[in-house]
Amino acid sequence: MTGNRRLVSRATAAALCALAVVLASIVLIPAQRAFAAGTTYYVSATGNDSNAGTSTSAPWRSLSKVNSKTFQPGDTIRFESGDSWTGQLWPKGSGTDGAPISINSYGTGAKPKIAGQGTVADAVRLFNQQYWEIRNLDVSNAVPTGTTDGSKLGDFRGIGVHGDNGQTLHHFVIDSVDVHDVTGEVKWVGGSTADNKPGITFGQGWDRSKNTGGIAFLTGVQDITAPGAPTMLDGITVQNSTIKNTSFNGIVTKQYAGDAPGAVYTGWGKRATASDPAWKPYTNVTFRGNYITQANTPFGCNGIYVTGVRGALVEGNVIDRVGVSGVETNMADSVTVQHNEIMGTRLSSGGADQNALDPDIGTTNQLFQYNYLHDNGDGILLCACNSAVKFGSVVIRYNVITGSKRWNIHMSQQTGSVAHVYNNTFANTDSQTMVSGGVGGKVTFTNNLFVSGNSAPEFRQQSSIIYNNNGYSSNLTTRPASDANAVVGAPQFVNASATGPYGDENGPRLGTAANFALQSGSVFGDAGATVTGNGGLDYAGATVPIGNGPEIGAFERGAPNIAFTDTFDGLATGALANGTNGWRVISTNNDVSVVGTPSATDKSVRLTRTIEGGGTDGTNLARLFSTPLQGVVTIDTQVMRNDTQAGWFGLPYVYNASGAPAVSVAFARGQIHAYKGTTDTVIGTYTNGKWYRVTLTVDTVNQRFDLDIDGRRVVSDAAFRTSMPGIAKVAWYSNGGERGAVHVDDVRISRGTGFGQ
Repeated sequence: MTGNRRLVSRATAAALCALAVVLASIVLIPAQRAFAAGTTYYVSATGNDSNAGTSTSAPWRSLSKVNSKTFQPGDTIRFESGDSWTGQLWPKGSGTDGAPISINSYGTGAKPKIAGQGTVADAVRLFNQQYWEIRNLDVSNAVPTGTTDGSKLGDFRGIGVHGDNGQTLHHFVIDSVDVHDVTGEVKWVGGSTADNKPGITFGQGWDRSKNTGGIAFLTGVQDITAPGAPTMLDGITVQNSTIKNTSFNGIVTKQYAGDAPGAVYTGWGKRATASDPAWKPYTNVTFRGNYITQANTPFGCNGIYVTGVRGALVEGNVIDRVGVSGVETNMADSVTVQHNEIMGTRLSSGGADQNALDPDIGTTNQLFQYNYLHDNGDGILLCACNSAVKFGSVVIRYNVITGSKRWNIHMSQQTGSVAHVYNNTFANTDSQTMVSGGVGGKVTFTNNLFVSGNSAPEFRQQSSIIYNNNGYSSNLTTRPASDANAVVGAPQFVNASATGPYGDENGPRLGTAANFALQSGSVFGDAGATVTGNGGLDYAGATVPIGNGPEIGAFERGAPNIAFTDTFDGLATGALANGTNGWRVISTNNDVSVVGTPSATDKSVRLTRTIEGGGTDGTNLARLFSTPLQGVVTIDTQVMRNDTQAGWFGLPYVYNASGAPAVSVAFARGQIHAYKGTTDTVIGTYTNGKWYRVTLTVDTVNQRFDLDIDGRRVVSDAAFRTSMPGIAKVAWYSNGGERGAVHVDDVRISRGTGFGQ
């Protein structure tokens, strides 16, 4: 079965083939949470503004008509696919919790275009509004007569979410949009104004810098001399989108601080200390599954710039050939950056950096893990580098960093900052450095694997840098003498010369990094030191350790294989016999059959329950594992209800070795259910006769799971119903007095995770 959208969330786990993490996975149109219904308005280039606008046969025509309307909670604005508009889209009004206002497309063809053409600051704008969801638009804001020297750059954004009303504004979802060609000006916080060039300005301070680009979340004040109360944003999501050739940023969040000339300083966006009470960050921010590139603009800088935030997740993105930094966090707390592929970062527009990842000034509780960073100017920059901000904390673990041109990991840490760097793999052919920079703060390196084609790369050595139990390729003559427990030898990588495949608009190819896993017999196997609180999982989602001790590097030796996959297409139609292809089938008094749905060449299994039978198992299709699966396990399947009885069907339930359900997803009576801990929660609705992709990412080490429906995260980091050290059974079933039918197709159960294809 095929679909028309890429699956982008962590729950898209790639099947691991020995030491590769590559699996194609695409999805159908996503199910969405059930919201209160409002009025749907239609807009078409062939419409008329005198129309009611409430049907496809009588749509509105212009952006000005839409912009003049104050929409109500639950309303939807739909633009006709294939059409385009010039100017600014700024509809008015706010939704409410459970009844957001939505913007979307209708009809077939290309996404409807909103082109600002450099005549407006934001091609799509929200201001002092909340509870909005924007989907399936094509947005641009480029000066059409631009020049290559930057003189036409300006204060431009594709989508801008703004506020200055001194309130907390909630719920902004931007999903499946294409933002491109935004000619935003480049303004830097510091530097010398003597270096100014057309469109590029230095020494601008916090508030006036880095505000332009593809998608921006920015708050300010009505009067800089009397700022009043802070405006904060809560619940920001940007996912499944492309952002191309936008300057300065791809995606940015930034809270106001009050540091412009004549302003009263507030400190809302900048922290003087880790517990600064004046700091007023945005909360609950997620950037997931986006493709960001600045390959065709000389003014592109940060891919994702996360500032003024507490509680952010940046995962599953491909960041391709941006300038300065792939993901930079600044003045932020509790940020996790994981499962991203970042490549080709370069110097741009007078910036000094060219890194993939940068936990920067004023950042605490940063966790950078499971990222594939390759062919960047620099790999990782630790830049707690402001002498007035003497704090910061970050953990860098289980990342694969290859092909760095200048720096692999570079430190610029001030006294008071702390960085823990462990179980990463650094490999390159010709960089002159391995661990570089100067530090006043403390940096510890444990269980990292350093491999270089250069025999004498720099390893910075001073008392604030602690090396312990790291691995070094045997050719290195400059390995730090302070590492008394160093392990030296040939790494025995799977294939260090691998040159792809790499990620693109279809998603990351994190499995390519598995070429830098260890083969059996490597001296670095089981040679790592124990690290307390290490998360328990390696880059590929395998438990740590698998053997007698942890490995050195990002991978446990022998990344686990795929556990099970079945499309049912090769089976004969008719009753499915117990044991077929390893399935445990129970159909007592009922029916479990292979059927030609969706087609004779794309079959599925249909479970039909009309009367009692089968006991506790009921009418059941299950996969049992005599050795329970541990670590991160992804369960991915297509399901469809096409009956009128609509009884409760587990689709699927996941069991521990004692037979107790630990993770439960069900389709029943028009609703999609999931247990969060012991609480049954309705997380959306389903349409009879429609296929849905259900994807569970189950972490048996940390006893948590994520659930995606058609690539949209609907449950995140939820607790199990009961303890499950390992998965013993996965079942699609119904029992007791429940009646109805369901189709199951394209089952993949894999150990490990990674937004692979």
